Amino acid sequence: MNAANFLKMAHGDLAGLRQLAFDFFNDTRRQMTGWRALMESGNFAQLREDLHRCKGGASLFGLERLVALLSSVEGPAALENRGFDISNFETELSAAENAVLSMTD
Repeated sequence: MNAANFLKMAHGDLAGLRQLAFDFFNDTRRQMTGWRALMESGNFAQLREDLHRCKGGASLFGLERLVALLSSVEGPAALENRGFDISNFETELSAAENAVLSMTD
């Protein structure tokens, strides 16, 4: 996590930014419930769109590891050829949640 970016985004309101970050985390977890089905049905266009939006949110909060993970599947046919490791993503998402908690406690 890029702590400097996170603190800069807070503009002195860590509690407010924490709430926004957890809105992002919760929305992402809700979206994740459909990702496996998108892969199984071959709907990579929708999955790519979901992951791109998620990357934008992660970037906003300075969650560099999530951004890097999501960037790794943005190339042409990357999802089709390699798939997407949802379990690894969930592990990284949990680590990001813990990082935000430690920054805002």
